[in-house]
Amino acid sequence: MIKDKKKKKVSSEGLSTKEKMLARKKQLESKGNGSGLVYPKEGTLRMRIKSPGDDQELGIEIIQFYLGGNLGGVISPATFDEPCPFMEKYQELKNSKDEDDKELAKNLVPRRRYVIGGIIYSDEKGSKVDYEGKDKGVLVPRSVYQDIIDLYLDEDEAGDMTDPKTGYDIKVIRSGSGKLDTTYSARACKPTKLDKKYQGTIDLEGIVRSQIKSYDELEDLLSQYLNEDHGDDDDDDKSKKKKKKGVHKDHYMEDDEPKKKKRKYKSDI
Repeated sequence: MIKDKKKKKVSSEGLSTKEKMLARKKQLESKGNGSGLVYPKEGTLRMRIKSPGDDQELGIEIIQFYLGGNLGGVISPATFDEPCPFMEKYQELKNSKDEDDKELAKNLVPRRRYVIGGIIYSDEKGSKVDYEGKDKGVLVPRSVYQDIIDLYLDEDEAGDMTDPKTGYDIKVIRSGSGKLDTTYSARACKPTKLDKKYQGTIDLEGIVRSQIKSYDELEDLLSQYLNEDHGDDDDDDKSKKKKKKGVHKDHYMEDDEPKKKKRKYKSDI
C-alpha cells in the first residue's frame, strides 16, 4: 500500500508557511533598503527629484528638534499635526514664568527643515545610481529648497525637474562642516531622460513617516534630554546666548544660515 504524500500546511489565505516566510523576508529587505533619509555631507550630492503626485508640492516641510550629542535630531509628529511630547514640553517651557524654564526652551526650539525625494547617484556625473535605485528622502535646509523652487518656477532657464523626459538632475552642494561656516546651494544639471525603471511618483509622506518615532519612544528621548546638563559656564557661550535673544519665533526657528543673494542658475553637466 502506497502512503499518501505529506500535505503542505496551507492557511485560510491560500499560502503555505514557507510562502509566507518568503513574503515576509522580501518585505523586511525592502524596508531595510528603501525608506530612509539621506543627509548631504560636505561636497556634492546628485539626485533626480521625483514628484509625489499630481498637484503635490515637491517637498515636505518637517518640524525637527535637534538634541545634540548622541541623541541627534528627531522629526516631530507635529509635522502632520499629530501629538508630540517634544512640542508639548517646548510650549510648556516657553510659556512658563520661571526663567530657567525659558532658558531651557531656547535650547529646545523646533526648526523647519525640508525633505525632497527621488533617485540618488553615487557620483557627481550621474553615471551610477546609489541605494540600488530605490527612492530616498533627502533632508535639506530652507536655502536649498528655495533654490529648487526658483529653478522649478524659472521656465526659461530650468523648469520642471521631475519630468521623466525633459527633466534634469539636481546637485546639492554643501561647503563646510561646522555650524557657522556651512553653506548650501542647489544647481541644475543638463536635461536628461530618466530611465523607465526609475520613473513614477514617490511616496514622500510615507518615507517621512517611517522616520518618526512613536509617542512613547519620543517620551523616552525627551526624558534622556531633560536629564542632561544643558548649561554653559563659559563666558563666550553666555555672550552667544545674549546675542540670540529675540530671534526665536513662536513655533519655529529659522535656519542658521547666512542670507544669499538671488541669482540665476546655469545648467551644469
